[in-house]
Amino acid sequence: MQIIVSSLVIITTAWMARYYLKTYITTQAEEQLEESLTLIRSSIETQDISPLRWCRSLKLNWTTRYTLIDHEGVVLCDNYLKPELMDKQLGFPEIQKALKMGFASQIRFDRVAGTNMIFGAAKITTTEKGLKKKYIIRQTVPLHKLDRAMKELDRSIILFLFPLLVLTSLVSLWGSLQVSFPLRSILKKVDRMKRVTKDEFPALNINPSDEWSIVEKTLDKAQEGLERYIEQLYNENEKMGTVMESITDSIIAIGLDEEILFANHHFKKNFLSKPIKEKDIISFKIWEITRDLELQSLFNDCLLTGEPVKRRNLELPIKGGKRNSFFDVKVNPLFDQKGDIFGAVGVFHDVTERKLAEQMREDFVANVSHEIRTPLTAIKGFAQVIKDTPEDSKVDIKPFLGKLEANADRLTTLFNDILHLSVIESKKKVSKETINPQDITESVIMTVKQSYKEKNIEINLDCQLSKIWVNPPFMEQVLTNLIENAYKYTPMNGKVFVTWKPSENKKWAILKVKDTGHGIAKVHHERLFERFYRVDSGRSRQAGGTGLGLAIVKHIVVIHNGKISVESKEGQGTTFIVKIPAHY
Repeated sequence: MQIIVSSLVIITTAWMARYYLKTYITTQAEEQLEESLTLIRSSIETQDISPLRWCRSLKLNWTTRYTLIDHEGVVLCDNYLKPELMDKQLGFPEIQKALKMGFASQIRFDRVAGTNMIFGAAKITTTEKGLKKKYIIRQTVPLHKLDRAMKELDRSIILFLFPLLVLTSLVSLWGSLQVSFPLRSILKKVDRMKRVTKDEFPALNINPSDEWSIVEKTLDKAQEGLERYIEQLYNENEKMGTVMESITDSIIAIGLDEEILFANHHFKKNFLSKPIKEKDIISFKIWEITRDLELQSLFNDCLLTGEPVKRRNLELPIKGGKRNSFFDVKVNPLFDQKGDIFGAVGVFHDVTERKLAEQMREDFVANVSHEIRTPLTAIKGFAQVIKDTPEDSKVDIKPFLGKLEANADRLTTLFNDILHLSVIESKKKVSKETINPQDITESVIMTVKQSYKEKNIEINLDCQLSKIWVNPPFMEQVLTNLIENAYKYTPMNGKVFVTWKPSENKKWAILKVKDTGHGIAKVHHERLFERFYRVDSGRSRQAGGTGLGLAIVKHIVVIHNGKISVESKEGQGTTFIVKIPAHY
């Protein structure tokens, strides 16, 4: 009797262990399915990914099936079957519960796969073209491995545990010990399992008389597959992180309390005053990063209304910038699985170059209009005077004709400079050749001297280079503009120094044009090479300048891959320094 009782106890214990084992594993599977769908939903909602595009990017996978369903139950995408072959899914329990509760799961037999499956469904809310859309993503994981293991376990119990009724108490005791130790090991392994693997495992070649060994080996394989699955998820997360970091726009996400949830590399580079580790940035608030009230208002409006907010040409200071930059900012809300807002993500698209280009065009049109209007007004005035002068009048009109000619020449020079600047700006590359810098400089000096004989200016040329690699007409224009400026703004009996020399590393040919004129205040240095910019408008026009000379010089230097700078102090003269590559 004692033997029978002992055997019955062992059999009962085995069946209970089987029941709780299956229940525990299926419960873990459902929890892992929920975690997987939650991760997918979070990625789609926070990164503004189209659910349909995400689903269509999935490859056929025999171990995990994904189905994208709209709120009416229509299948939009499936990585196992064609959507048009599938009926509406609204009648399935997991779909109905997911629409109400956000997530639901069910275990049932699937006729297509021919096995028991876990069906998990999660509701996703996205914003497309300003409209909220609701989808259901259903993930299906087969349970054939678990069913196979349970059947094998049942078979082992039936075939090998019932004969224990006739064994001796010693055999019964020995058998109990053999059962208890593997069972303890199995339960420990089950406790460590946090997710359900999606891997297929080959059939195990285990002695069928050792039923617990079969279960243990099965769980060992499942654990190995689980680790591979976790690694795959990690790799996918790294890929997504790399994509976010490679986006050239600045991106930041904040929570309801304005704490920072995420910031990509470009945002930290542009807006953080000092480097901050990734794990430390979440301790900051948005108002600690930027003090701009309009930007803070954008995030606050989005968090309060739950609607996207946009702002064009928002001016913001950036780290290391000499002037503020302009951004097109779009802030979108972040929703959790219940549809409640839990944060907002902002995308900053830098439009500074576009804004500056627009401003330059406006300034150019305004300046050209002003420069043309002045001589035209003078021409019209002198023409009116000549027209109103009687033919028999003794008034000498030659001075008026001279004024007309001078203003006409001024217009001609202005249009020539504008056309010349336009030609230079349109060129991406220029043909270059090796020339002697001394020859071309002496030619320019001789030409300029003829125009300023009365100023009696002493000019000194020091050429330490035998050759330079440039476009000759353009380099002649650079020399002419710089040397002529030096002559214009140097007083009588002054001096001008022109120097050609190599850089210390021999990689640059350096041209310096220095005068002993009045000098230029530092406040003007940054804008000196802008079109039509004049330090002293009256003195510049009196000298015959159009305001385009230095702009032309700068563009010629730039298309030679060179650099230009100015050194000057008031009362101490001015030096222009041009560096061009010394390639031969």
